[in-house]
Amino acid sequence: MTTTGVILGKFMPPHEGHVALVRTASYLVDRLTIILSASDNDPISPSIRKSWMESLFPKAVVIVANNGAEPLASDSPEWGPIIRGFHPEAIDRVIGSEGYIVDLARTLHAQHFILDPMWMAFPANSVEVREDPFGHWKSIPGYVRPYFQKRLTLVGPESTGKSYMADVLAAKFGGPYVPEYGRPYEKYRTSGDYHAEELHYIVDGHVAHRKTLSLKAGPILFEDTDPLLTAVWAEMLLGHSLPELEARIELPDHYLLLDANAPWEQDPLRYYGKQELRQKFFTKIKAKLDTFNAHYTLISGDWVERERQAVAAVEKLLKSPKMHGGADAQK
Repeated sequence: MTTTGVILGKFMPPHEGHVALVRTASYLVDRLTIILSASDNDPISPSIRKSWMESLFPKAVVIVANNGAEPLASDSPEWGPIIRGFHPEAIDRVIGSEGYIVDLARTLHAQHFILDPMWMAFPANSVEVREDPFGHWKSIPGYVRPYFQKRLTLVGPESTGKSYMADVLAAKFGGPYVPEYGRPYEKYRTSGDYHAEELHYIVDGHVAHRKTLSLKAGPILFEDTDPLLTAVWAEMLLGHSLPELEARIELPDHYLLLDANAPWEQDPLRYYGKQELRQKFFTKIKAKLDTFNAHYTLISGDWVERERQAVAAVEKLLKSPKMHGGADAQK
């Protein structure tokens, strides 16, 4: 006999307590339906929350119940007919962590299961997570983290400490960081002049890696180079810009621009060791940042001073979570 179950919640956002609840429910029923309670003015849009829940629980059916301008209270008697409209088949079990599911289960002629009503296993709630995501980072599932996460990207000419600084910052504030993809590409490519499509390959690899690592990173996703810097590499290597590549640039929340006055360290994978070329590279990067109206901090001085400036920039970035406009404005 196949058992069916229903969970009702806002999941705004889902946290590890919700993950435990839904996973437990999956042991209690064969087919699980998640009813996502929503309204037009929710701080986080229903479509985003639905995507999260589908990613977290691919075997469950996720249905958005949008109640218009005003949210419907969880204990409203209206939920019975609403859920029945979405789920006309018999419902065996209603699973949740709050007392309202007792009456809801009775209305649906189902058995209720109240799991950890005091949230003892995972002491967090969505309001607290939404208001202070950085303070509740461990309670935020990986698929949800990029929504609140800030991205800080290190750019600069070669041998200015980008990889070193990304590693230091990730170790201090929580990693992993996104390594440069162009370096391993350069190491294993055949020799000869670069072609435009190769710069696109580099962007492909870097962006895919960034998306993966963002799910495991801390409140700040540290990134060694990005498509903007690759666009500058195109100008240096090819002698002209690549508009199609530049159209792929997604600005981070902040850049650290490392100046060209760091000591040069010889490396067979590096190209522009002469100081005038390093300065030309730096000037192009700065111009590109300004063209895109990017937010950035100039990092200069010796290694100790560079690290001090970088840490200060990160600490400033950590003072507030990522903000979202429109329906997703943080409230």
